[in-house]
Amino acid sequence: MWRLAFPLFSFMAAPVSAPPSEPLPTGTFTNEEQVYFDAEVGGTPPPWIGVRIEVAETGLVWKTIDRLGTVLASTPVQAGQTEWMIGTCALTTRTDADGAMEFVPGSGECTGVTLPVRLDRTALTLRLADGRETRLLRARPFTCWMSVRRDRPKSDGSDDWLFQPGMATHDQGGRLRLGGGDSGAPEAIIRIRNVVWPPPSRNRSSIVLYVFTPDDMNRAVAYGWADPGAVRVGINQRWMQASCTLDGAE
Repeated sequence: MWRLAFPLFSFMAAPVSAPPSEPLPTGTFTNEEQVYFDAEVGGTPPPWIGVRIEVAETGLVWKTIDRLGTVLASTPVQAGQTEWMIGTCALTTRTDADGAMEFVPGSGECTGVTLPVRLDRTALTLRLADGRETRLLRARPFTCWMSVRRDRPKSDGSDDWLFQPGMATHDQGGRLRLGGGDSGAPEAIIRIRNVVWPPPSRNRSSIVLYVFTPDDMNRAVAYGWADPGAVRVGINQRWMQASCTLDGAE
């Protein structure tokens, strides 16, 4: 079993640039793409990990998130000029010529736990407790709306739709769900990936919007894609619809 130095996260995805105004240490990172492509070639993928680093009143906070963005745990980070204190582990930090931060374990409880190795504008590299490394790509934030057709029509016979705007997610495997329970509509789950195919594949990079049902979270019932430079991607499956727009693009 591997464990994290800071009781925080789940991780990855495709390389994209962070907004220029975003401070280097902050952002959402997951290893969605590494997990996917390692499995595609028959390898043993690392555990899925998602991390959100945010600014707090006292400095930074590391949050472990699941695929739906739910915070599983959070740990404050004391960030100095040359040292980060995460939990009880002190890490010596160094900024290289490209502006990336590199971390070297120092004093404290740093042995046999998952620790950051490198943080730059595109990714966060972690070393797991078993010695493997995993690369969590920096996500871009998206805001979506979703709509799912209810099981019963309106009194006039027209379709009745469950609608939810303003749903926040990201393009590194972020998921959203709507419906189910006593909503009167079937549950629909969407996922966004910024897919960059590794060589020797000749597939073109794309931003992909998938649709799942709770019966099978491993196989999409539908998906659509757009050029990775697109600021909006949507899908209409008659029984559900969704549209996601890159934050700050409009």
